[in-house]
Amino acid sequence: MANLPQNFLFRFAFPCRRLDETTEASAFGGASLDAEALSAEYRLPFWTQTLIVSGLGRGREPGPTTPRSAENVGLFDFRIAWSPRGLLLTTVVAGRRRVARRAPLELDATDVLRLCLDTRDVKEARRAGRFCHKFLFCPFVGKTDDAERPSAVWAPINRAKESPSPVDVGEFRLASERRVDGFAFSAAIPASTLTGFEPTDFRRLGLHFSQRDEEHGAFDLQLGEPFPTEDDPSLWASFELVE
Repeated sequence: MANLPQNFLFRFAFPCRRLDETTEASAFGGASLDAEALSAEYRLPFWTQTLIVSGLGRGREPGPTTPRSAENVGLFDFRIAWSPRGLLLTTVVAGRRRVARRAPLELDATDVLRLCLDTRDVKEARRAGRFCHKFLFCPFVGKTDDAERPSAVWAPINRAKESPSPVDVGEFRLASERRVDGFAFSAAIPASTLTGFEPTDFRRLGLHFSQRDEEHGAFDLQLGEPFPTEDDPSLWASFELVE
């Protein structure tokens, strides 16, 4: 028991606020999406950091999972909001010396946001079902600076009993922006791409994210490696859709 992180002993639920009408219209129907589409008021107040500095995807053993601290509090923001038209998320990474470019098609790639969603928040199931989704988002992909662009892919979940309806990630709206010490990234995920997303009838989502960062390590919601969090939806946090 002494080796278990404290977060393993609790189930977390976070409020997921509804988008204001102006931001909703811009995110899902405007001319373009801002890289920092969500303001700081939508920021998630808690996460953990898995200390695997410069070791992601390279066969190194994961380090300990530690609570958010004064040392890492300013390095990463995760923001999320909902509307009947879908989900909007923003991540801001700071404290970087450079922004790496790595295609998310490599499932163990660094500098990628790994997002897991359960549109029905079924905590009794240890294996993913048809309402469970996994996406990989990369802020910059391309062989030249001129070709750099954000990218998204759908990824299978290990040991899943069922998969959701086919997802066309081409319907996502993505935006990214270089910063002096990092980058900002936003993704608007339409409701039509999320099997089971019915916010009127189902007001809770299961959600897990891991922001993999080559310089900082991994920022995980609640639990990271070595737990099989991305494969087990019972370990995902709950998000309550609030007005």
